[in-house]
Formats: sequence, C-alpha cells, structure tokens
Amino acid sequence: MGLKDIKIRMQAIKKTASITQAMHNIALSKIRKSTDLLNHSQAFMKDIHHVLLYANRNLDEKNRLTSANGGDKKLFILVTSDRGLAGSYHNQLFKAFKEDIKDLNNENYQVFVIGKKGFYFAQKHKLPLVNEEIIYNRDDITTMYFRHYASLIKEVFVKGFIDQVVIYHNHYINTATQEVHKEVILPLVFDEQNIANEQYIYDESPEVVLDKTMNVYVESRIFEAIADAKLSEHAARMIAMKNATDNANEIVDQLSIVYHRERQREITNEIIDVVNGANV
Repeated sequence: MGLKDIKIRMQAIKKTASITQAMHNIALSKIRKSTDLLNHSQAFMKDIHHVLLYANRNLDEKNRLTSANGGDKKLFILVTSDRGLAGSYHNQLFKAFKEDIKDLNNENYQVFVIGKKGFYFAQKHKLPLVNEEIIYNRDDITTMYFRHYASLIKEVFVKGFIDQVVIYHNHYINTATQEVHKEVILPLVFDEQNIANEQYIYDESPEVVLDKTMNVYVESRIFEAIADAKLSEHAARMIAMKNATDNANEIVDQLSIVYHRERQREITNEIIDVVNGANV
C-alpha cells in the first residue's frame, strides 16, 4: 500500500470517527431528558397502582382485570426502536423474545410491536402481528401513536379474546448495562404486602373507578415501558458510538505509524539513489 492510499484511508476513517463521535454526543445529551421522563412516568404509575388497588379491595366480586385466570391466549407487546447502531440493544431483546415463544402455537398468541426494528423482525419471522403498519417509536415520546391500541387491548382482554398481556422491553440498569425485562400487565394481580394502608373516597362505585382507571393504567404502563426502553436505547447507542470512535482512532494511530515508516523508507531509498548516482 502506497503513501497516497494510506493517507486516503486515514482521512476516511477520521471522517467516520467524527460521525460516531457526534452520534455519541447526541445520545449523551438525550440521556438526562429520558431519565427525567422515566422518573415522572414511574411516579405516576405508582399513584395509578394505589388507586386501582383500593378500588379492587372494595369490589363486590372478582374482576377479570385484576384476577388471575387459567387461559393460554397471550398478547405480547414488544417495544423496540426505529434505528440501529446501538450495539446489542435489539439482539438481546429479540433473542430473549424468540426463546420465550419458541414452544408456543401461533394460534395461542399475538404480537403488538412498537418500533420499526421490531416490526421488520416480526415480519421476517412471520409472527402473528396485531398492527398492520409500523408504530414509530420516536424520541419525542407521546401516547397518541398507541392510545387507540391501548383501549383495544383492554377491551379484548375484558371480552376474553386474550387471557394475558405481557410487555417486553429493554430495562435501564446503568449507562453500561441494559437487560431484557418482561412483565404481565393484564391481569393486574396486586401484591398488597408492601403497600401502605391508605384510604380513598370515590365519587363513583369501585367498579366504575376500576374500569375507567384501567384505561389510563394500560396506556401509562406502555408509556413507561417505552420511556425505559428509550433511555436504554440512548445509553446503548452512546456506548456503541464511543467504542466505534475509539476503534477508529486506534486504527488511525496504527495507520499513522505505517505511513511514517513507509515515508521514511522512501526517503532512505531516495538518499541511496542520490549517493549511488554521485559515485558513478
């Protein structure tokens, strides 16, 4: 490889490093906002759980929404991203999901996918999709893209078309670690042992409160999962782009050494040619 070729390659890798560095900085800038959004979402979900718990305690009879059942028809909600370049972010999620559904009959489950990557994954593996079009998972998270689906999910569950709703997403542990998290969101079976004995006064009957609040719960639980997954995505992309930038800079350093050696060799050869020409 000549000096010109080495120089061209170094310039190309430097440009790549500048792009990955910019992507790292963008992801880093989004982490704080995503953290605040997740914290607010979790605080809201805590209050929703309290309202639902105390409404459920005062029901005259068991409600399907808050009672375990023995049915085997499942709906999986898979939260993914619209973009790649995030390391193993999607691979670990898809691997865990495929492992869990490998023994299931397609007639016993359906998949509702949020995010372009997950939609194409479901199409590629011929999974029984609920949504016929992509529901984009944008950085400016909003419920408007899936609010209609959240109402339908609750409705079909109440009518008995599905017996369990499970949501899958990447859960943020810290900047360097994200793990696949799955949770049954319907039916909502409460663990009352660790909840304080608070009292609420309702304007409506417990049945009405439970029914109306459950609409907010399903929508908010999906939103919380998206917020958690979005924070995980930004963290995973930041680490992936940092590693890519470091690798590119390391290659540039190595090529720089090769370049200077080759240049020194050519200079030495030229000096030798000059000396030999002078002796003739």
